[in-house]
Amino acid sequence: MSNLLFELHQHNHVVMTQRNGIKIPAHYHTPEKEHRAVRQNILLCDYSHFGKAKISGESAWELLNILVSGDVSSIRDEQAMYTLMLDDEGQIITDLYILCDEESYLLFSEWMTSEALCERITALMAKRSGEFDDIEQIIPLNEQGLLHIEGPYSWELLVELYGMDIAGLPFQEHMHVFDELILLRAGKHGEFSYKLFGDYASLANAWQQLVEAGEKFDLCLGGLDYQQQVRLENPCFTPTPLLSLSRCPIELQLQWMVRYDKDEFIGMEALKGRLDAGPDRRAIGMSIDGQIDVTLAFGDKVLLDDEVVGVVIECGYSADIDKTIGRLFIDSEFAWAALDHLKACSSSGDVIALRTAAVPFARNYSFLINPAEHSYIDKRRPRDLMQQFEWQKEREEAEKAATPAAPGEMSSQGMK
Repeated sequence: MSNLLFELHQHNHVVMTQRNGIKIPAHYHTPEKEHRAVRQNILLCDYSHFGKAKISGESAWELLNILVSGDVSSIRDEQAMYTLMLDDEGQIITDLYILCDEESYLLFSEWMTSEALCERITALMAKRSGEFDDIEQIIPLNEQGLLHIEGPYSWELLVELYGMDIAGLPFQEHMHVFDELILLRAGKHGEFSYKLFGDYASLANAWQQLVEAGEKFDLCLGGLDYQQQVRLENPCFTPTPLLSLSRCPIELQLQWMVRYDKDEFIGMEALKGRLDAGPDRRAIGMSIDGQIDVTLAFGDKVLLDDEVVGVVIECGYSADIDKTIGRLFIDSEFAWAALDHLKACSSSGDVIALRTAAVPFARNYSFLINPAEHSYIDKRRPRDLMQQFEWQKEREEAEKAATPAAPGEMSSQGMK
């Protein structure tokens, strides 16, 4: 699809990739540089490959509440939720965001096209004929795109462009900026993260403004390739390779995205049955100190003594924590953190000991930053909590040194 944002990338001679039939940048720089920007500064990406749809009408929330596993009734205007869409067997179709925007709802899915989202909604309406006659519109939003702004200081850049309200925007809430754009605070990688939604012309203009204003923040332009490393460190739902092993939210440890106390949702009974029976296998993290010489890949066997108890989902090295990390899909009785009696066997026959681990692995820098107290560009304010502590300690030591000693103290010092 040709648009002003796409033309902007072409003008910059960027390597492109394709997802959901939409061409977006694969990378502007090396994945390592873009990963470093996410963890330390700001990364700006084009996320227009997300499927986007709009549904409106008095009973739109009731229809969506059946369609997804989360509780749509829990969100109000300018609030959002992250949830799952399941099939009749309780198997994952996709994850998605749902935004409540005045009298309508917006749906954003990383793994479905805009048309596919609308088809799922209209199919449910047809199946429940007569229940949702007041639905006014279900439309794909193919003329709109998404920008993704992520990193510990992304909030500060957005404050400069769109005002102080950004600093206090809660997670999973959104606001209108100017007239044509919606800014959603949401992300999957543990850092401050925002998505800017609007028509392509407005987004192309916003991209250029972000680039110009972001220079003093050391903003980096990026594509989708950086996701491989950040999602190794902060695992989230990705169809490949997860869905080749399981599409069950319970087995994939995504049951926190399911509300069993709702009256109904597609796949609810099947999922409850699986919950009662208990899963045979579950996903769990793994870690090995340092960078290993053995190459572990998807499908490699996980062993307890000589018995196969599961397989490797993914594995890689994180320099930030100096560990080889990844995820396993193993028998439920062993899917607990901090177990160190398992081993993995590579395709070449190399065997290495590992330790099961809780996820996420990353020590996200954003947790050390408070928009009310810290800044990347204002030198009068500390950059993060650690520097704040250092400055406080320096002030206390300076104050102590400047305070005259009490007479008793001076006498005792003289006696020494």
